[in-house]
Amino acid sequence: MVNWQRLHARYARLTWQQRLGNLASTLARAATAASNPRTAASVSDLLREGMWIIEWSQPGTPLSALTELAPMQRELGLWRRAWEQDSQVVRPLLALRVRAMADRVLELSGLIPASVGTSYAS
Repeated sequence: MVNWQRLHARYARLTWQQRLGNLASTLARAATAASNPRTAASVSDLLREGMWIIEWSQPGTPLSALTELAPMQRELGLWRRAWEQDSQVVRPLLALRVRAMADRVLELSGLIPASVGTSYAS
């Protein structure tokens, strides 16, 4: 069981770039877990964690990044519901999409250089 209050307290101490780095890591872990039937049970919790990290990232995060994070948060919720309905069908699509989100979040954080022409929607 995840202690959400403890996790929130930890994230509250981080800079916005570090929060986004952690979000990217959580999304990458979700993508990896979705690709492997042995770790698939953790996907729903990782998607929920990603949604919370986005919520907790609002203070101090530039508006330009927040405008991309808000639709990501909604999409993660939709993926989570779809995952809980039929993970076998969703597995390859979720793994691909969440990996793309993780890469974009790293770009938004400034931890890696942005690719030319890259956007969340691509």
